Amino acid sequence: MSYNTVKAKTYWTWTKLAESKNPNWSKEGTEIWPHYRTEAPKKWLEDGLIQDASEVEKGGQVDLFDILA
Repeated sequence: MSYNTVKAKTYWTWTKLAESKNPNWSKEGTEIWPHYRTEAPKKWLEDGLIQDASEVEKGGQVDLFDILA
């Protein structure tokens, strides 16, 4: 990992902010470009354009712990 990049726990996905700025190429919750899949520019994370896939909440899915609680 270089100084100006960040490494994802899983892989990077676009945020709602990224989609609003570039709707033709960036869809919220979808994987970012393949060459940046696990290591992306730190500025994108700082600007809120990307997030780790483990932080993406999938719409319409039920968590088992929500049912058991």
